[in-house]
Amino acid sequence: MSLVLHAPAPKEADGTEKTSSPDGLNHAKNYAFTLGNRVKSFESEPLHSNAYLTYLARYLRAPFDKQHNRQQMLQRQNVPQWPFIVHYELQHGRRPVPKPYSDPEIFATLTSTGNEVTFLTGRPSAEWLNCVGAKYQLDHRFFHQHLGTILSGKKYFYSVPGLPSRSLQSLRLRVPTILFIGAQGRNVDIKGLETARDDCNNQLRKTFRSIQDSAVSEAGTSIIRNIDVYDGSHLVIQQEVTIYVVSRGEQWTGKSRSSQFTSTPLTYNLTTDHFAPVAAELEFCPVFFENNLAETQSMAEDQIWMPRCQHPTILLNSYYGATINWKITGSHGPLHALQELLDFNAAAISQYINMVEQVLADIGRPYEFPSYEHTKLEAILHYDYIKAKLSRMSESLTEALAFQRNPPTNWNCPMSASEQPDIPLTSTSAKSVEDFTYLLNRTKSLIAICDDGKATLMSNASVQDAKRSAAETRLVTQLTKATNRLTFIFLPISFVTSMFGMNFQEFGQGDMPLWIWAVITVPLLAICILLVERGNWLSSRFKKLLPNNSSHQS
Repeated sequence: MSLVLHAPAPKEADGTEKTSSPDGLNHAKNYAFTLGNRVKSFESEPLHSNAYLTYLARYLRAPFDKQHNRQQMLQRQNVPQWPFIVHYELQHGRRPVPKPYSDPEIFATLTSTGNEVTFLTGRPSAEWLNCVGAKYQLDHRFFHQHLGTILSGKKYFYSVPGLPSRSLQSLRLRVPTILFIGAQGRNVDIKGLETARDDCNNQLRKTFRSIQDSAVSEAGTSIIRNIDVYDGSHLVIQQEVTIYVVSRGEQWTGKSRSSQFTSTPLTYNLTTDHFAPVAAELEFCPVFFENNLAETQSMAEDQIWMPRCQHPTILLNSYYGATINWKITGSHGPLHALQELLDFNAAAISQYINMVEQVLADIGRPYEFPSYEHTKLEAILHYDYIKAKLSRMSESLTEALAFQRNPPTNWNCPMSASEQPDIPLTSTSAKSVEDFTYLLNRTKSLIAICDDGKATLMSNASVQDAKRSAAETRLVTQLTKATNRLTFIFLPISFVTSMFGMNFQEFGQGDMPLWIWAVITVPLLAICILLVERGNWLSSRFKKLLPNNSSHQS
């Protein structure tokens, strides 16, 4: 999804609106080839070139290739086109009405007399990027910041994300969406979860490679940055929103681009053994961020119900502005017009954090009152995986919070210089800062829970190893005693037998009867057994007698 906040077009001296040239194709072509001219300077200026945009220049020029055009025509005939742009024209005091566009040529002819909010949704196409870039005079680096990690071609120069001073004053938000898988509480072992995670990552890599060849007919379908599998009944898809504001004299134009779902179905299928039987039972968790009911505009009855098989962000595209006071929005700048997007993002992250907290509670519950014999170190993999995801979310929240606390100047300029804010902007921005600060603190606390859980498991495992070692020591002691008993039984018998040999009457080897061997062996054996079993007692008694004997002799 992309969000464009656009100022009214300038007017001629006679008061008529000044519109762009009707030849949108030439503008789009010039936009594409302008970037190609910029990235050719790598050999002459290797330290100051835009060579990292080579992939984007090649991508934008593709629609003007004849063979590419023929392929696009065939794809357009066979594949239905999804809306890529949802456009709002802002009017003071009135909630705007959404207008979807699925054809870049039609959108290029759009003219507006007021400020605009434009959502660019999901997977792009070169035709759409050229159209939007030429229409709004976007810096090519805006598309690079949002698509650079998934549209980098053969070589990736690691130029995204860039430094704050070179980020075009853009704001990037990470939007998580929860999906329910089958029945609540499905139990899947760590091996099954790891297999499902690898399967999702493989599908994402294939999808990223296919975006390079995206056609107009594929524009608007979903882009997913990450698929996180937490347990047998929850997975989370991660998407990004990039917001960009361009100043135009006393006016401003705000643009954002994000990856989100439209009304297209989910294109990722869990094919592993544990998830394939319930892959058709995926349900999106709605995002709830209701405002004060007295301030929220009611929807028509036929617009309230939406099937849960759709991504909740499509509601934001289709019904944007339900929680915004449009009577004062015209007095403020882009940050106020984007307030609902920030609220939506905060609510989505809040529900995500609540879900992760429940998952962590389920993982750690067996170890709160541990039975050390049943401690499984493989549970550490759960904590490591969740901690890595939370760390990324914490990084995103930190960036968004720093941006909101000190937004660029052009984010606070009013839509019209003649209008003065009726309500201080701090009243709305402070709410978002408070929400994002709260979410950041909760994220850090969950990271601490992951560390504590790992420490608990390691401690339990250490205790379990110590108890196992003690049990083995006791077993060795018992075996040693048994060996000593056998030794003290064998030694006297062997000694007496070696003394007498076979010289007994019964064996025909001598005159001595066999009972003499028994009379000598049995008492000697009894003495040895007494020493083995009661040796410690005899030793202690002997030590007690020694002082008495020595004192008596003295």
